[in-house]
Amino acid sequence: MSDWVSITQPTEIGLYVRAFEELRRTAVYEAETRALIVKAIDALG
Repeated sequence: MSDWVSITQPTEIGLYVRAFEELRRTAVYEAETRALIVKAIDALG
């Protein structure tokens, strides 16, 4: 199922901006990502 959301109010936009920034801040990239994947694989094995 898919839907469309229209965000137009400044307070709503701010909420989404803050949420995106928090996700971006906590994201992992490159070598750190690989290390997390290897750790997960090791935990399963």
